[in-house]
Amino acid sequence: MVKMKDMVRTSLIAAITAGAVSATASAQSVGSVIDAAEQSTTAGQQTQARIDRLDDQRTDAELEYRALLQQIESQQLFIEQQQIFIRSQENEFESLNQQLARVDNIETELAPMLREMVVSLENFINLDLPFRLEGENGRQARIERLYTIVDDPNISPAERYRAILNAYEIEASYGRFIRSYDETVLDEAGNPVPVVILQLGRIAAIRKYNDDTMTIRYNGSDDWQPLASSYLSDVTRAIRIAQEVTTPSVYTIPLPGPQVAQ
Repeated sequence: MVKMKDMVRTSLIAAITAGAVSATASAQSVGSVIDAAEQSTTAGQQTQARIDRLDDQRTDAELEYRALLQQIESQQLFIEQQQIFIRSQENEFESLNQQLARVDNIETELAPMLREMVVSLENFINLDLPFRLEGENGRQARIERLYTIVDDPNISPAERYRAILNAYEIEASYGRFIRSYDETVLDEAGNPVPVVILQLGRIAAIRKYNDDTMTIRYNGSDDWQPLASSYLSDVTRAIRIAQEVTTPSVYTIPLPGPQVAQ
């Protein structure tokens, strides 16, 4: 009986010992598995990190590539624009060369034309009513200045042309208004006599003397004719209107009738 108990005790101890050994082995196996799993997880994280870095590098490279393509396109567009600008400048340069080649011919042709314009204006003044002929700002002095300008090589053709056009404009303005100004004329004995001139455009001119006598000259006529004293009040009114002393009003002046063309 005692042996039986000892055998049972021995068996139990052996079983417990075997279980403990088995449990210890199982615990060691589980620890190994966990360590392996942790190592695998760490390796996976490292691999994923490398993959993310490679992906970021690929994205940066792609963005840089696209940026380079855009820069290349911009440079190509700039080059095309510069080529267009260069061609335009070359065409303009060629045109300027052609114009410069014609400058000498233009000036050669322009000089006689400008002088002819002055001659025509002088002839027109000689055939026109004889008003504002004398004096520094008179019409004859203006013609003399134009001849000086036309013959001066130091004055550009543009300045010459501008001066002639200005003279033409002044002459044209004389026919649009009535004017009044003082002048000194010679009487039949050759003595200077002050008069007041009433210029009626280019239709007629009236001289009013200090004694209130008057003479009139029509455009196209070579003579001054006596004007009846009945027109004195109208002529006086017209002179005051021309001098802007009084407001415009109606006045009567004898004018020539229409002529039949020959």
